Amino acid sequence: MKKCYMNTHMTFVPLIPSHRKGLVGLLSRMQEPAFPRRKGILAPVSVLVLLILPLVDLPSANGACEFPSSWTGDWYQHGYGKQNDVFNINTTLFGDKACVDRMDDKYVVYDGNCYFCMIINRRHENVIQYREGLCNPERLNLDGICGLINSDEMLYSVFRVNSTSIPCPFNGASFTFTYNRGSGECTTPISLAEKCTDESKLLLKYQACPDVMGTESNAEELQCLAVWNDGRNKYLVGTLKERSALANEKPYRCFLYEEKPHHQGKMIYLLAQSGDPTCNGLTTVSEGSRTIKLMKADKDHSSRCKYPGWVTQHHDWHSLDGTKDYHFTNKNATLKIKAQDTDGEVFHEEKIVCHNLEKMYPNDNMQGNKVKLVAHVTSGCDIGYICMIFHRRDSHIIEIQQSDHKAIMPDEACSMSDPSMMPYTTLITASLHQRRCPNPGRYRIMDFAPSDMLSTIMAGRQRRSELRKAKRRTWQETGDEECRSTDIQVGCTSSDQTEMIISNTCEHKEIAYFCHGSWEEKGTWYTIASQRNSEFPVGLGQTFCFSMRLESARGRVSGRGGRQKQHEQELWLSKPSRTCRIETKDEWTYRLSNQGMCEDLTKAASSAASASSMSQLLFTLSKVAYIAINTLWVLFSR
Repeated sequence: MKKCYMNTHMTFVPLIPSHRKGLVGLLSRMQEPAFPRRKGILAPVSVLVLLILPLVDLPSANGACEFPSSWTGDWYQHGYGKQNDVFNINTTLFGDKACVDRMDDKYVVYDGNCYFCMIINRRHENVIQYREGLCNPERLNLDGICGLINSDEMLYSVFRVNSTSIPCPFNGASFTFTYNRGSGECTTPISLAEKCTDESKLLLKYQACPDVMGTESNAEELQCLAVWNDGRNKYLVGTLKERSALANEKPYRCFLYEEKPHHQGKMIYLLAQSGDPTCNGLTTVSEGSRTIKLMKADKDHSSRCKYPGWVTQHHDWHSLDGTKDYHFTNKNATLKIKAQDTDGEVFHEEKIVCHNLEKMYPNDNMQGNKVKLVAHVTSGCDIGYICMIFHRRDSHIIEIQQSDHKAIMPDEACSMSDPSMMPYTTLITASLHQRRCPNPGRYRIMDFAPSDMLSTIMAGRQRRSELRKAKRRTWQETGDEECRSTDIQVGCTSSDQTEMIISNTCEHKEIAYFCHGSWEEKGTWYTIASQRNSEFPVGLGQTFCFSMRLESARGRVSGRGGRQKQHEQELWLSKPSRTCRIETKDEWTYRLSNQGMCEDLTKAASSAASASSMSQLLFTLSKVAYIAINTLWVLFSR
């Protein structure tokens, strides 16, 4: 029996399972001098060819066919059916399809059962579109399998998940628009669209038209993700989010849009919106699940409305607690507000543009110390019109009232807001001047009471219980009974009466405040004061607001014989606060007894000093007279 010997030095070249042309080229380069041909014996090369030919039709797994690395990431495709329609693309896999062969934008892929041809186009870094051929159980060459795809095959759109947004392609900050959902164009009332602080977002405020079915008042936030041209057509892809507390979804939508000059020189944007997260069916801007006609709005806020001159004479204002900065621009029509946290980091910004002045009464010239206006506010995508009232308290102190609700239309801003319910914000300038303190005099703390007793006298047992609890508290809340004799001097320590001194008897300390401005409203005085500190100039230290209210005298049982002791005047005084309005019941107010006006006490002291001097003079004169009489008596007695 003849034996077959193999060349032990044979080299096995790794084959790349690609198309047949590559395999043939590889085989043609192989040589076989070490294998003598013998009758009846198959040459080893032929054996090798027979062994590897079945491998030719297997999908590629070694990187010879790759998808572009820029596609790598998670993508969304409507109707994909797995993991919320989200799948991954890398250099070898397009979802569950492996790359087998490629030429330009044509790819042969294998999903474990069939071969497909995919014609894939990158429209934008955030958008891929492709058409896909039929399943072929047998692999054909690239031209053969891709030649079966027709141009009218379904176009699939794939959107990148967590993509970077882009500025929306509409030139302008605000627009008016009409829309059509298939039941007619909604034109009256007109709808509004405005760019958010982030230029990639546009807020669409839809108005309901009573004469058009299917229209409703609603607001949607469009975030632009991609734009591209396909021939003459312009496409936009973005997410739409309804401005509703229950709407957390941000579905993708595709838009076909067209820029069209208007006869008045304004640019109009015509849009057709897809009804689902695809770009299918968008062939003209006049057909879509919804069509929109955007027209650039006039920028006429600053030309017809300016903030009061007594506000803008200082371009920079600050809240009492220092957490908000208010800056009025040089044109006096725009206010920018920045809110800061305790670390000084800005976490909230608002841009408020004066829109139009409002009369508070028929003959209001809108130039007094109280001005009402409508303003346009932008904070992120929270956009609308608000009502504002400015109060002049001093040259460097103002108060602002601002409505909480943002109206869609400017004429709704103040009509929907009740001024009595609008909160106050007190603002000061960086540098403050000293002013006369209100209600000057010397006071002594009688007891302590809740702030709601300013307007309502608590009756019976409840009132007495509250007072008994409050008496155990002091200005510093030490609980020492002796501290109830704390004295307060308002405007008594200087000729200009600009200081308030709080003397703590039990700790033998004094806290001094400078008054910087006061105003009275409905019987209550509000005073801006800063704690006197030699380390800081006035206005840069601790700044507070005191609330004061003069109350009529009330009878009190003294405890001796049941007699009542009458006080001529009482002063209710709040603790120093970072706000000027007492809003909660647990804020404490101190009831003070008036010990006399500063000038009355000064006169009394002067009178006492004069009486003492006269008595001393009379005593001296009487003494001199006594000595003189004694001297005369001695002389005459001789």
